[in-house]
Amino acid sequence: DVELPNTSTSFLPCLSWGWALVSGGAHVVTPILARSWGCSLQLLRANFPPIENVTSSPDEMHWPAFGVHDEFSSSAPIVAVEWLGERSLVYLTMTNEFTVVDTVMMTLVERLDFSGVKLVYAEFSLSRSVVSAPKADNSGNNTKPVLSTTFQNSIRSSDNRLLVLCQEEIKSVSILKTKQRITTLEEDGEWLEALALALDHYENTIKSQEDRKRDPDGRRDLSMHPEFSSKSRLSEDEEWIADLLMRYLNLAVENAPESSTEQSHLSITPNRASSRMSSTKIDLAQSHFQMLAGVCIEFCVVTRRLDLLFGPIFERFESVLYMTTFLDVLEPYILNDKLHYMAPEVMAHFVEHCKATNDVASVERCLLHMDVTIMDFDSILGLLRKNGMYSALIHVFTHGLDDFISPLEILLEAVFDSIDHPRTDRTGQDELEQYGYKAILYLQYCFNGKTFPQGKNLQPEERVDSLRPALLWFLVQESYLPSASVKLSGSRGFSTNGGFRAYPYPYMRALLMVNAKAFLDTICLVLDAPNAKFVESKHDMDILDGWDVEISTSASVDSATDKDNNACPDRQQLAQIFSSIITPMDGRGGLQNSSHSKMAKDAFLDFMAKYLLKGFVRAPKRLNNSILARMSNRVVTARLPSSRRVAHDQVIDLLHTLPRNSYNRAEALIVIEKARMPRAALLLHQAGVTALLESGENGDELAHHFVKAIDCYLEDDDSDFQREVFDYVRKECMGGSLAMTKIESADGKGSGNAHDLLRDALCEKLPNLIRLDAVLSTQIVAELYIEDLDKILVSLEQAEKGSVKFEFLHSIISGDLAKVDAVAGSVLAANLSMSHYQAYVTLMAQLFPDMVYHYLSTHDNYRTDECLALCQEYEIADASAYLLERTGNVSSALQLMLQTFEGRMMTLKRVIRGMGTSGSVLGMSSKRRGVGAGDEQKENEVPESQLKREHEIQGVKQILIVALDLCERNSGATSAKSEHGSQLWFNVLDRLINAKGFLRLAKELPDHCKIMSDLLKELLLMTMQRMVSSVPLPDLLRKITTDHAGNRLGEFREMVVSMLQTYSFELDVCTSAVHVMHEDVKSMSQEKRRLKVRGSKVHSVMGHSLTSRSPNTKFLDAIRPNAVLSVNATGYLSLAIEGSSTKTSNKDKNNVALNRLRNRRQRRHLGSLGNRKVSSANMMTMADQQFNMGESSEAAHFGRYAGELSDAEHFGAF
Repeated sequence: DVELPNTSTSFLPCLSWGWALVSGGAHVVTPILARSWGCSLQLLRANFPPIENVTSSPDEMHWPAFGVHDEFSSSAPIVAVEWLGERSLVYLTMTNEFTVVDTVMMTLVERLDFSGVKLVYAEFSLSRSVVSAPKADNSGNNTKPVLSTTFQNSIRSSDNRLLVLCQEEIKSVSILKTKQRITTLEEDGEWLEALALALDHYENTIKSQEDRKRDPDGRRDLSMHPEFSSKSRLSEDEEWIADLLMRYLNLAVENAPESSTEQSHLSITPNRASSRMSSTKIDLAQSHFQMLAGVCIEFCVVTRRLDLLFGPIFERFESVLYMTTFLDVLEPYILNDKLHYMAPEVMAHFVEHCKATNDVASVERCLLHMDVTIMDFDSILGLLRKNGMYSALIHVFTHGLDDFISPLEILLEAVFDSIDHPRTDRTGQDELEQYGYKAILYLQYCFNGKTFPQGKNLQPEERVDSLRPALLWFLVQESYLPSASVKLSGSRGFSTNGGFRAYPYPYMRALLMVNAKAFLDTICLVLDAPNAKFVESKHDMDILDGWDVEISTSASVDSATDKDNNACPDRQQLAQIFSSIITPMDGRGGLQNSSHSKMAKDAFLDFMAKYLLKGFVRAPKRLNNSILARMSNRVVTARLPSSRRVAHDQVIDLLHTLPRNSYNRAEALIVIEKARMPRAALLLHQAGVTALLESGENGDELAHHFVKAIDCYLEDDDSDFQREVFDYVRKECMGGSLAMTKIESADGKGSGNAHDLLRDALCEKLPNLIRLDAVLSTQIVAELYIEDLDKILVSLEQAEKGSVKFEFLHSIISGDLAKVDAVAGSVLAANLSMSHYQAYVTLMAQLFPDMVYHYLSTHDNYRTDECLALCQEYEIADASAYLLERTGNVSSALQLMLQTFEGRMMTLKRVIRGMGTSGSVLGMSSKRRGVGAGDEQKENEVPESQLKREHEIQGVKQILIVALDLCERNSGATSAKSEHGSQLWFNVLDRLINAKGFLRLAKELPDHCKIMSDLLKELLLMTMQRMVSSVPLPDLLRKITTDHAGNRLGEFREMVVSMLQTYSFELDVCTSAVHVMHEDVKSMSQEKRRLKVRGSKVHSVMGHSLTSRSPNTKFLDAIRPNAVLSVNATGYLSLAIEGSSTKTSNKDKNNVALNRLRNRRQRRHLGSLGNRKVSSANMMTMADQQFNMGESSEAAHFGRYAGELSDAEHFGAF
């Protein structure tokens, strides 16, 4: 039972047996048990086991098995269930809802309200009780008996009737048939409910599931065509439903409200929107007929009675002057793909209606959604031609007739007419552009395998393989030959050959006039198609001398065999046709009179360039030059660097593709050099050099092309590409047999060797090559001009004031050339004289004075006196000091360096002071002017002043380093030289310490003073670190504390502390090294000791074996203590006794050798010591020192004891 919350009433489950029809059971009734509890209702299907599967006795009862067939839920608990007929189940809920369910479709049939019906019910008291909540006075719980209510026995079915037992009467409920229900609704005036029920009846009974499965969308079903619909084919229910609709239509028309506008519905306003909203008041009649039209159209579309829709219903609307309302409501059904057909008469009225409202495009939109295969082609095509609806016309031809040529031909007829008779349409658009662009777009769709204008894929996919050639063969027709479709279309020009149709290739010409670039891009779709086949060209390029042929304008079209093979026209033929139209050779019949002629020519040249690169077509010289000019212009007009590079690369690729004789080189060079394309110009100049070398003519032009080729290399932006000029020069001037060809001069008066001619021309470009890479240029000189080296140097003297000559000599003298080519470097170095070296030093002093000191200090190929005078002339202090030092005047050299140092310090002070002044001025000016130009100027000047300051600081450091180098070179080991060197060091130190005095830093700004003080500290520290290795530390400290006692010691604190830290660090390093050495000596001594006392395995002594079990050891007693034991590698021991003649002589010889070695060690030791004092840090042990002094250690004279081998110690010879 089901108990309601907060009540003591519950409802019992309900059961009902019945033989019913259910879904999936075909037309066979099945025993079904319907049961409900709560809000759930189940249909249980009874299944009986087959008799043959039963193994029990025949008299035994076989109970059926139940399976859930279907189930659903209700909104409230169910209190009664009963079957009503074979396919209807009724149930009553506790909310008095009486519901009828169709068990086949599992849909709701009817729902009634039984709240006013007083049904009889039964209550049963259950055995259990319900405990309620406790009372407020805590008297205990309230226990109530549970009552169960049921209505199951109050509802019973009999003879397809349902008997309902009420308290005062018995009601009978029966299910009416569809017609009866519809008739009842019709009599009650509920027409829309009646029509809706009729549609449900049609979909459930008339429109079978088999039909829907065979044709889900209903398209291409000829039953919707009015011509195939007849009374004899309609069923009784279909006729009755149609009569119902017509009765409703007539009744609705007769009772329609009167129109609030006095305007007749036959007169159509120019705009549909304005006609609908012409009045602010609601037109009830208009709204009524819109609703009525929607009902009629929806009803006829669902029931597929288009004959009724476009017949009596349309005529009825037309008779009451509301045809336009009907057409307006009809349009959305077509656009939403609910209606795919329109009768010809209705279509004609629809077209006129759209034309009157300036909305002809609606007709085309509707036609694109219709099934044109079931339409009347003659009437619809004529209507479309008459009204210029070419998009719909193309759709009808291509989808209905599978004809793609005829719509294009008809569309081009409209293009011809618009050319001969220019006019605009109602919107003001030029008809030529309107129709022409539509034709080009149609071709693009076809070539891409798409339908027009939907853009869907063509079916089958192989159709495009035959479609492309067919369209192209049509377009390349040389003369105007109209087809039957054009003649039927009524074009004004098909019967005459005058006007635009008289031109050759009228179809191509017309589309090129519309937009040449768009049309050529459309043709490219075919030419670039991977699976497209083309007719083989009949012209042999080899026979026609490469590309040097004129294009014929009378190319014939072979339309028989080629069309059958699905082959497109020859690509060369297409290029000839385009050329004859756009750039005719005779200047007639082209597009010169068109405003688009320039754009058409540019588009054609781009088209030709593309397929020249691919090798598909060829062109004459004049056209090739035009193509090169066009591509060069694209390089000039390119805005982005990437676009310019791409255009430049295309020109280069085209020049690589074209043969040398297919264009005029001189004209091509003019346009390419004007566009500043060095690599493209390089190809042309190289081709010119090769051609002139092969012909042996005009040596001046050969030299010109050769020099220009070098210029092209040098003008390129890529440095790696620029260096390729050296390989090119080497190839042309040295390689190949053509280098020895005789070349005639331009005037024909003489001839010369090509090698010599190119060498002479190369001399003009040597300065440029040296500036590019001096080493590689010098290598070229070594290979080509080794015998004329002096002439080359003379020619380089005036180039950029000698800088080129300096770079040339520098690459040789510095050894840079020898690193690249050792042979060339050695050969050129051997050919340089002392005058060449002196000239090199002179140019260095003029151009790069900072390099003179390094060169003079590392080389000796110069005249000292001349170089000294030169350095003094150009005031090169470091170099002059070095040369003075070489002449022996060390003091003067150092004095010069120190004077230069002081001068540079003063210059640096002025630079720093200038920075502060300019910065303050800029700061004041910026304060006056505000933010803007002043800040920008300051940002530009501050980095420049900083760079100048860094440059001066480096100069000060450089001159000090040179002075310190001079002091080091003049500080030796001898006492006299050491004292002289120390004085030099002290002179430098004095100048640094006294620098603050002559710089007067106390009078400078704090910031400037700090910069100079920090620099002086750094220089002083660098000097002290260099002095430590040459001047004794006590002398250095004494110098500071004695000579500069008047100065504040705080100025030397950092320097002295750093110096002492460095000295302490060196002591620590030496101490650690001594400690490590002692550890190594100790480990080595221990290892040596271990080796000395190591025993040797002895197998026999003086022939007596020791490996036997009982060896004889008596002979060991005869061994004397002074005997010498000797063990060989096999373990044999022998004895040598002192005093024997043999051993004595050997010993004497050994003593003599030992005395000789001892004396040699002593002499070497004394010579190494010299006058140098022995350091306290001695790294030798006492034994090593004694051995070095000629004395022997105790280990060399230990006593030898003979006995057991384990006690023996082996020293010396052992």
